[in-house]
Amino acid sequence: MSKDNNKDNGVIGGIILIAIGIIALMVTLFDLEIVWSELAKFWPVFLVMFGISMLPLNKLLKSVLVIVLILLSCLLYYNNVGDNVKSPASFSYDMIDDDVDVQEFSEPYDDKIKTANVEIDYGAGNLFLSSPVNYLVKATNASNYLVQDFSVVYDGNNAEISFEGTNNVNVDAKVFKSNNFNIALHKNPIYDFEINLGACNMNFDFSPYKVSNLEINGGACDIDIKLGDLCDATEVMLETGVSDIRIGIPEKTGCRIKCESVLSNKKFEGFDKKSGNVYETSNYFSADKQIDIQFEGAISGVEIYRY
Repeated sequence: MSKDNNKDNGVIGGIILIAIGIIALMVTLFDLEIVWSELAKFWPVFLVMFGISMLPLNKLLKSVLVIVLILLSCLLYYNNVGDNVKSPASFSYDMIDDDVDVQEFSEPYDDKIKTANVEIDYGAGNLFLSSPVNYLVKATNASNYLVQDFSVVYDGNNAEISFEGTNNVNVDAKVFKSNNFNIALHKNPIYDFEINLGACNMNFDFSPYKVSNLEINGGACDIDIKLGDLCDATEVMLETGVSDIRIGIPEKTGCRIKCESVLSNKKFEGFDKKSGNVYETSNYFSADKQIDIQFEGAISGVEIYRY
């Protein structure tokens, strides 16, 4: 490669570094959030940049092409994030349009029920966990495209609660972003959750519930959950594709994190790194309550905060 080409490539590389620096500065100063599950879709941009650097063009034209490509990619990314990715913080019936089909499910509570296993299979859309109700379970599914099958099976003092979603028509994936599924449970039983997701926004506040086990399996998801301290021990297992995950942990609860995945962006507030990919709070062994969290899969962004 000639010296001129090396110089051109150096200029393009400098422009790329400047662009990355500007984005990082905007994130820091203006508290903008990077949604890694959406950002990962733009990886081919780097191939295009590399191709531009190899073209027999003059330095100015190469620089202009790279700048235009970066600006266009940023515009498409933030437009996509703003329109489609972010889920509302809570569920409201105002979110349901007049022409959307609504399914309502409920099961009365029997005080003999001490434990419950909850399985939720949901393809795409927005999921919410609301405050406890006087029913064993009460749920609403609002969608013209996703039908939920609901069942409750009893075995002594245990209840098996199941929601299984099926598509009643083949539609574009973007249509599913208007789907809304809201569930509420009784506060008394001890719960085991298994939640299987496609491309979803999940906002679950578990703090009013006794959660013994939580397993989340998903694709490209935006997951925001808040854990409580009503159980002595809580096991959490997350296995997803390229996703953004935010988890709240009670301040007085001891917590351990074990990562068996690539976390390109992690923020573990109040944790000390131990051997390997293990992180612990200083009160993990002394606290009365413990939470163990394990990550697997191609998780891109994780924030764990104390409250």
